[in-house]
Amino acid sequence: MLSKVEVIKKVKSLNFPENSYIVYGSAPFAVFGIREVNDIDLLVSKELYAKLKKSGWEKVYKGPKDEPVTYDIFEAHDTWEFSPYAPTLSELLSRAVKVEDVYFASLEDVRKWKVASGRPKDIKDLVLIDAYLKKKASL
Repeated sequence: MLSKVEVIKKVKSLNFPENSYIVYGSAPFAVFGIREVNDIDLLVSKELYAKLKKSGWEKVYKGPKDEPVTYDIFEAHDTWEFSPYAPTLSELLSRAVKVEDVYFASLEDVRKWKVASGRPKDIKDLVLIDAYLKKKASL
């Protein structure tokens, strides 16, 4: 399991150009202190995706419109169109939370994706997000 510090360290080690990626999926949970995570999903630019593929990241078929390239604990997607909630990289970056020079999807965007996906693990995560937001609002 990865903590906030570990997620930030791992993402920084990639040395990706600014505005070419955002940490998305469940990984933002770690930075908000909601829970630790198992892997790091990234939404990356088409250009960065092509570079990663050429540099040895392995392309994996997970389903229609869901073919990320993977390396270590990373999964990099060039689109989020496999999901009912499919924001673009620029949309996510416009609402991003920057922590130690790493861009994370906003909790609101993660929540929208979890609601749209509706899998059992997403329902559990929604409970955690809502508890976090309620606690934050009461401070």
